[in-house]
Amino acid sequence: MHASHTPPSPEFPGELIGTTRLLGPSFQLHKGNDVELWAINGNKGTIYLFTTDGLFVATLFKDSRSPGASWGQHSRAVRGMSVSDLTLGEENFWPSITQAEDGQVYVATNFPSIIRVDGLDSIRRLPSQTIHVTEESIAQAKDFFGGKESSRQRVEPAAETLIVPVSKAPLTLDGHFSEWDPKQFVQIDERTQPQGDSSQKMSSTTTAIRIAGDRLYAALKTSDAHALDNSGTSLPNLFKTGGAFDLMLATDPRSDPQRKSAASGDIRLLVAMVKGTPTAVLYRPVAPDKRKNSTLFESPLRTLRFDDVEDVSRDLQLVKGTDGGFEFSIPLEVLGLRPAPGLTLRGDVGVLRGNGLQTVQRVYWSNKATGLVSDVPSEAELTPQLWGTLKFVADAKDQPKR
Repeated sequence: MHASHTPPSPEFPGELIGTTRLLGPSFQLHKGNDVELWAINGNKGTIYLFTTDGLFVATLFKDSRSPGASWGQHSRAVRGMSVSDLTLGEENFWPSITQAEDGQVYVATNFPSIIRVDGLDSIRRLPSQTIHVTEESIAQAKDFFGGKESSRQRVEPAAETLIVPVSKAPLTLDGHFSEWDPKQFVQIDERTQPQGDSSQKMSSTTTAIRIAGDRLYAALKTSDAHALDNSGTSLPNLFKTGGAFDLMLATDPRSDPQRKSAASGDIRLLVAMVKGTPTAVLYRPVAPDKRKNSTLFESPLRTLRFDDVEDVSRDLQLVKGTDGGFEFSIPLEVLGLRPAPGLTLRGDVGVLRGNGLQTVQRVYWSNKATGLVSDVPSEAELTPQLWGTLKFVADAKDQPKR
């Protein structure tokens, strides 16, 4: 309940805020109807109704922060007046709901008042039906969400460019970001985190990439010191087993930027801490040279084959800083990357969040339409048409002084 002291307002029907306690026994709607309902209280002056098999039905009353929802605007109560646009008020802990012998449902509040709930007898269970899911319908759904994300990126073009400095001298990994330009960090996401019983703070996850010498370097700023913790029970499925830093990159500048599937030169690098050990896995869906470790990613939905999935932990350098900061580097040769100032490539960076055993969230800097964590092929798949632009520039430190 305490987290509901400072939440955002509800954005859609069925969004539950600050549920506290059950309000009475379940009740049957009317004769011949097998729909049975139960109710739970909300800390912001609402009551939520569900069927006993878990389907949301309705929200009674308004959130206490809704304009004009206060009962104080009415000088007196009139029998039969509608109260559907009013609120029970914050911390209205003890309303109750009951069904009379004639089947009518009533809510008793602590104002006090007795309120009749109308319209519930119109609820009907949907008839049983068969839905046929085909490969064509799945492809249409993917195209729909991909199209929406492409439209969003066209509206927000500034978010699509990540500046990558290129310098000759190697960096020192110290976990303090002492050699990083704060202006070159891009935001992966921002979220609200609880602080104590009733306060919250905004937490931002940002990252930056640069080239120094013969290695690619990345910095990750989070508010979670365990952000990269991963159980690592199956290295090919590292994206399923916990937290990780996720780098997707098209190393071939000649690749079609609008391609909907991975091509030669497209790679994915996952970096994690597996039982305290720095771990990196490199994924190459298409490897024209040879198939080193061909791997299938399967689900009842479909199967994807990657030509090469390789443990490259031996080449990884990872330093864990304080307060959720991480720095790592890996040789350019491992990635098949040949950067130079003036080069532009497509790519994306993100984080996988875990609960110690499995991945529970995926968020990215560029592609905001790829949060699925319940289908192995979809989680393994690369979607280059939704990546952003990485622009490689000469590091200012390497420029001659005038």
